[in-house]
Amino acid sequence: MITLRHLLLLFFISSSASVFASNGSTVINNASVSHSYTYGQNINPITDTVVIRFDYKQSSLFYAYTLESLDSIINILLRDTGVKISIDGYAYKDEGSDTICYYLSLNRALFIQTYVLGRGIDSSRILALNAYGRTRQKYTNKDKAGLFVNCRAELRVIYPPRKKRLDEFDRDEDGVMDSEDKCPDVFGYKDSLGCPIKHAVSVPFPVQESALYSMTYTVLDSVVAVLKENPAYIILINGHAFSAEGTYALCERLAVDRAEIVKQYILSRQINKSRILQGKSYGSTRPVNAGKTPQDVLKSARAEIVFLNKD
Repeated sequence: MITLRHLLLLFFISSSASVFASNGSTVINNASVSHSYTYGQNINPITDTVVIRFDYKQSSLFYAYTLESLDSIINILLRDTGVKISIDGYAYKDEGSDTICYYLSLNRALFIQTYVLGRGIDSSRILALNAYGRTRQKYTNKDKAGLFVNCRAELRVIYPPRKKRLDEFDRDEDGVMDSEDKCPDVFGYKDSLGCPIKHAVSVPFPVQESALYSMTYTVLDSVVAVLKENPAYIILINGHAFSAEGTYALCERLAVDRAEIVKQYILSRQINKSRILQGKSYGSTRPVNAGKTPQDVLKSARAEIVFLNKD
């Protein structure tokens, strides 16, 4: 049987890919995203990023639903005095010159700040206010509603850390306490009782990118070979990112794009689409480790292929 041989080869290639990728041109650059990288951070950091949309070339808000989003954040701040926020302003690349876009992004952030302060929130709870102009485009084109996504401000809501009981331990740093972890020495996930997902082939990607590169092709070609020689196999493709790759929204986009480009490549190799099940984008919620080093982050920048038997 070639099945076992191929699958063993796949796992070897995919586990080695992240190591080889770190020797290429992909380097984690702290200046390339709107927040700094934090290695060794909590697997599920206690933060939320909320996007506040603005009209094209406008720095004031008029729509009720946008103000409702702001009010929901203010209600959180009013309920819990330990919660703090930071505000980042952005502009779309076509909204004007570098100078105009800078002041447009600054005015958007200041509008949010003024609105928050006007609702009785103390200024000490706003940790930072940044204006990035058009230098940090994260989204392209328009969304389904026809709005320019980069005409925006982002609020990062920072919750106080949960107090740990003295008897709580988490040896593998996966966010699942050892008392509840069925695999306390192996990084896993809460919904699988702290154990990793088995039989998943990791398809590597460069950090902050969803483009295929040499090691990705190597893994995917091996997957295609297994599928062609085993007609009873079907696959499930899931997309992933690591939280250090960007905001929640950016990680979600990266995960979706990675899963989709893997699917399209496999289809281009004459694999029938009926053999590819609808997968899921996990964003940054399922890293493969605690992300303490750039190499660890690289391992979580991936798509995963799960083999199933359709019989």
